[in-house]
Amino acid sequence: MGNIIFIFKTNGNYLGFIEGGFVFSRDGVYLGWVDGNTVWDSEGNFRGVIANDKDMNKFIIRDRFALSPVSRTPKTAPENPSIPDPPRNIVPVSFGVSMIDSF
Repeated sequence: MGNIIFIFKTNGNYLGFIEGGFVFSRDGVYLGWVDGNTVWDSEGNFRGVIANDKDMNKFIIRDRFALSPVSRTPKTAPENPSIPDPPRNIVPVSFGVSMIDSF
C-alpha cells in the first residue's frame, strides 16, 4: 500500500481514503480523484476541496453557495485498492454554515 490519507465526514464518521491521488469509499469503491487540493468525482464533477481540522484530520467539503468549476474529463478508474483497516470515528467538526460534506 502507498501513502494513505483517511477522509472523514464532518459528523465524524469515516468516509474513505485517498491513495495514489484517487479517492475511495471505506469499502474500496472508486469515488474520484484529487488534483492539488481539489476533488473531482468519478464522472468529472467538482466535489470540493480537502480541508483539515485542528487535529489535522482530513475532510472533503464544499461551499454550498459557491459556483462549482466546470466539469473535467473523467479519469479511468484505477485498480481496486487494498482496503486499509478503518480508523475510529472522530469528534464532529464544523467549518461554518456554508461548508458541507461533498460525498
